[in-house]
Amino acid sequence: MILTNKGMNNTERNKTLIFIIALLLITNLALLAYTFIFSKKHSFDKEREGFTAALKKEVGFTDRQLEQFKQLKEKHWASAKTDMEQIRKIKQRLFDLTKQPVVPDSTVALLADSIAVLQKRAEIKAFHHFKATRAICTPEQQLKYDSLMTKIIRQGRNGRPIPVSASNK
Repeated sequence: MILTNKGMNNTERNKTLIFIIALLLITNLALLAYTFIFSKKHSFDKEREGFTAALKKEVGFTDRQLEQFKQLKEKHWASAKTDMEQIRKIKQRLFDLTKQPVVPDSTVALLADSIAVLQKRAEIKAFHHFKATRAICTPEQQLKYDSLMTKIIRQGRNGRPIPVSASNK
């Protein structure tokens, strides 16, 4: 009799454990599905498309202006990708030097200076791109464009606002 009660307890325990495991499995699957369906991560291309949508929605770009912007954007990104690839290669070379027991400071400085020159060139190109984009705007749209760009610059790359220090105000 004691064995039967003990056997029933094991059976009940097993059923309970199976139920808990099934519940956890279903919960994990639901969480994964939710993460993939409602994920707020955007690809770099979607962010750029978002900027185009903001030009239409917030600045009031017409279809003709959007087409002009698309041409400017394609030209700018073709050039920018080249600079970014060169920067990436130099950074890889710089990282590879960390594996060397001794690296002259002049070598590190030379590679860092190369990155700085390319970054400066990329920033100048970006300036001209934004200036050309602003030139597409009507005088009324320029104020909205300026406001949009200020908001984007303040947000920074990751979308979080950058604190404004007393010296930047």
